[in-house]
Amino acid sequence: MSGDEGRDDDDAADRARVSLGLQPTLLPDALTRGPGSTQLLLPDRARPAARITVADTVPPRDPELDLDPDRTTPHGLQALLTTPLDGRGVRPDAPVLRAQTMISAAPIPGAKAEAGQILGGKYELVRLLGVGGMGSVWKATHLSLGVSVAVKTMHPHVAMQEEYVRRFGREAHAASLLSHPNVVRVLDFGEEGGVLYLVMEYLDGRSLGTWLDRLDVPPPLAEVGRILEMLLDAFAVAHAYGIVHRDLKPDNVFLADVGDHRVVKVLDFGLAHVDDARDAGPTLTQRDAVAGTPDYMSPEQCRSLVVSPSADLYSLGCLLTTLLQLRPPFAGGASIDTMAKHMFAKPPPLKRPEGSEPVPPLLEKLRLDLLAKVPERRPRDAAETKSRLLEALSAEATLARLPTRKGEVALGERSARAPSWAAAPATPSAISLETKTIGVLRLPPPVEAVGIDSSCETALAAQHIEIVTLSSAEEIAAAGVALVVLDVGTSIREGRAALEQIVRAAKAPKVIVCAGRIGADQLNELVAAGAADVARYPITPDGLARKIDRVLRRGR
Repeated sequence: MSGDEGRDDDDAADRARVSLGLQPTLLPDALTRGPGSTQLLLPDRARPAARITVADTVPPRDPELDLDPDRTTPHGLQALLTTPLDGRGVRPDAPVLRAQTMISAAPIPGAKAEAGQILGGKYELVRLLGVGGMGSVWKATHLSLGVSVAVKTMHPHVAMQEEYVRRFGREAHAASLLSHPNVVRVLDFGEEGGVLYLVMEYLDGRSLGTWLDRLDVPPPLAEVGRILEMLLDAFAVAHAYGIVHRDLKPDNVFLADVGDHRVVKVLDFGLAHVDDARDAGPTLTQRDAVAGTPDYMSPEQCRSLVVSPSADLYSLGCLLTTLLQLRPPFAGGASIDTMAKHMFAKPPPLKRPEGSEPVPPLLEKLRLDLLAKVPERRPRDAAETKSRLLEALSAEATLARLPTRKGEVALGERSARAPSWAAAPATPSAISLETKTIGVLRLPPPVEAVGIDSSCETALAAQHIEIVTLSSAEEIAAAGVALVVLDVGTSIREGRAALEQIVRAAKAPKVIVCAGRIGADQLNELVAAGAADVARYPITPDGLARKIDRVLRRGR
């Protein structure tokens, strides 16, 4: 955001927008503060690292806010911040603000921030930049320094809830622990006349989500690499301080314009829980509660398990997928379906527009490793992930790792030529890695009934049955699967012809036929044509899973 106040409002709002609650999120900002009084010190690298994990709950609804009543999830205010290093924000030579801000235990209820209001005796609210479910973000002026800052304030009805007040303090504390060029800076935190506020650097640019929404094709791989490299630098520092973000997504990544280049900033530590001696309040992580945005949540988050930095690496894999194909690996449908896919479904292949740069094999391997269902199968940390990213985007390293011919392989022991990505020692896990892979061939979609739909596929994946969608008998032969489910709908005659074509092939797989409106005579005809079993509509995942297991074990 530039300093030109005459800029078109829509453009200014768009460039300033950094996830202002305009997209549904399962759980919005966590805003916290410890009981009694909370003391915030700006970053001090000599202080012991605090242990931070993530939590969140749904805030009370404010009927005055413009929220979509048809949404099943609330809109959360994420954050809006910036730090122009070009002289229009907090200047590099400006005095370091190392103030200690004391806030009372109970803010005055009903206080609402307004334009022209001065907070803390030095931050004048100039213009409202965005409103979300938890609060508002303002452009403000530091009266002593004459520079722009971003100020986040809480809605009065949210500030009346002690838990959310504690969360607000924890957001400030978590962000203040980090001093890194790729993490948004928190400058101050306090209360004025019942208004809780958080002061942050003011950035010129736009969110990664807004930038991606404007693209018709995925960005160049070189740009993808630059964005991920800066993100990994930020998370390496955050994880070293014991911080797990748990809400990494495009709207929480800001692309700040600094001169003629772009700097990535990680935003919104509102889901952070600080397990620290200065915060003796109750934990914010509630049993059986989940926190995050479904499209980018790790399997352990979806299961409400304790998370580690590896959860952020999984979210980074989702973000990498979005950068490569403009949508996350599992998207669409209800939030619970998306979460089930994170827990059980295999990441689908990338879908890039025709003519796009080919994705290097090592980059695709890194993406799939980041999306592993269990943390132990993912890269060890952000540093290893960055090393593999740089290698994957290097043509020379790719040739060295993946030679095109055996003659190009350097002589020596085979073990010396193998990639060094050794898997971490296996640990007990509740998620079984033993899966059955089957093919599914659907005839032209039946309009009268639904056979194997996406919800059925997800339920089968939860039972460790991986589905490969096929479109012809030739693809079935090439896939080499041991079992195919033929979904024919009510097209029994066409289904029988397709069945006969499948079983005529060499090394033909076993076939289960799913059909609707089928009588005993037609069922017998399908069995005579080679069907190992027949399932009548409506298809239930449990019933189909039992048939699949029986056919694979007994061959019939």
